[in-house]
Amino acid sequence: MTQSAGLHLPAGTGAPQQAEEIPPAAGEAIRDRFIQFGPRYRWLLLLTMLIGSMATMLAATTINVALPAIIGAFGLGQDQAQWMSTAFLASSTLAMLANAWAMARYGPRATYVFGMATFIVGSLLGAVSSTLELLILARALQGVSAGLLQPMSMFLIFQTFPDRQRGTAMGLFSIGVVLAPAFGPALGGVAVDLASWRLVFVATLPLAILALSLAPFLMPKGDLQAEQKKPPLDWQGLCLLAVAVVGLLSAFAGGNRDGWDSDKTLIKVAVSISAAIAFFYWERRHPFPALNPAIFKFRQFWSASIIIVATGSAIYGSTYLIPLFVQQVQGYSPTAAGVMMIPAGLVMVACFPLAGRLTDRMDPRILMTFGILCFAISGLLLSGVTVLTPYWLLVSWIMFSRVGIAFCMPTANTTAVRAVTPNLLASATGGVSFLMQVGGAFGVNLLAVLLQRRTIFHGEHLASELNESNAEFLYGHARQALAMEATGMPTLTAFTQAFGAIGQEVAAQAMVLAFRDCFFVIAIWFVVVLFTMMLMPKPRMQMGAAS
Repeated sequence: MTQSAGLHLPAGTGAPQQAEEIPPAAGEAIRDRFIQFGPRYRWLLLLTMLIGSMATMLAATTINVALPAIIGAFGLGQDQAQWMSTAFLASSTLAMLANAWAMARYGPRATYVFGMATFIVGSLLGAVSSTLELLILARALQGVSAGLLQPMSMFLIFQTFPDRQRGTAMGLFSIGVVLAPAFGPALGGVAVDLASWRLVFVATLPLAILALSLAPFLMPKGDLQAEQKKPPLDWQGLCLLAVAVVGLLSAFAGGNRDGWDSDKTLIKVAVSISAAIAFFYWERRHPFPALNPAIFKFRQFWSASIIIVATGSAIYGSTYLIPLFVQQVQGYSPTAAGVMMIPAGLVMVACFPLAGRLTDRMDPRILMTFGILCFAISGLLLSGVTVLTPYWLLVSWIMFSRVGIAFCMPTANTTAVRAVTPNLLASATGGVSFLMQVGGAFGVNLLAVLLQRRTIFHGEHLASELNESNAEFLYGHARQALAMEATGMPTLTAFTQAFGAIGQEVAAQAMVLAFRDCFFVIAIWFVVVLFTMMLMPKPRMQMGAAS
């Protein structure tokens, strides 16, 4: 059956115009849906995908503000608690690369329904978990769902929207992908303050249930010809990738505790690098690779990928650092720390559609350069934070950074996917989502390591200045001791405890300086990324036209 034969519309219904609006890459199943719902189908499908993506991506950050409560409830150490985040990230990245295989073998509808059902099961399991192992399993199930849905949504956007509307559609869809992590801390903080950490796991279930109920009606089935091919799952490649990603994350997370030059850390790094090399050569020879290396032969794709990785690290890294700063340094509640991210999210809502439309009409390099500069300037402003920095001044700086993300993310995603030929579309959309997630995982991981190391460095440096030759220290100690004596404390006790009070002030100042270092590193990182724009060729507007 030819593509035009799939459109059995009666005369007078605008059939020629509709046929022109359906991309040539669209399969028969999607064309049948257009016959049933008309041109509005693409927007109904986009709404369904947006609801599901928001439900799953909210889970990526809502758990962050609940970790202290979970640690207290289960008596966990930080080395145990971090596996809840690692499980989500590792399973989601692996599921992203299995997405193309799942859609080819079972079709978008079955894959989407499986993903949403898995998310619901994982959420319910997390809410009733009584052991750390069950919590880790619940987070892994949520990650599988997030990994399956995100690249599938991008794939369907390119199959249902004509090229002149793809940037707009990608901008709208990006609301769910990026706005959800921004609102996640606020939702998690409210859930913890109102009830308990268990509510965090089920807070997004209404969205997930709505998406699951819409999927059977709007998601297309798989094309018969594609299902008959039944490509095998590249489980060897996925296993090698799992070892590489999880191994490096574990090595970085445990480096401060185990020692960066310890045998344990060096073995993790060596095994991870070996697995990554083996993964690359395995993918080159596999007929159905989990991550097709062919997508990186396009200069437009790999140069845009650098921006995608940087954007992922910016989104997740800043969403991790800022709520942590205002809670640990400025003493705000989890709810207040989460709420401060909402104005930034609203800025993204306003800017994403604009960025998407501009992507369809002008050189994307201009938009990405503007976005990179915005985030670099925001990082530079945040590198000057203090304990007394006003709440709303911080909010304004965060909002400025989100303007940068809004002009980087949909633009870079669309530019990268447009570079490949139609037969590599599924691999490219999965690769783009994978790069975004991996960038976020390593961004959070490395910033957490940097924060801990710089806190120790500044603490030791400041403590070395606290001696009897430091007049300011002696004056401060005497003032603290007198203030304690004024409350009725014995002189000797006040003299001793004044040292402890000064020590707490030093620790707080060391943490402030460490946060400032992290924000400064983010600013420098985006300045470096700005220079990579010179590597990007002038992108063309049609998919597969650039090299």
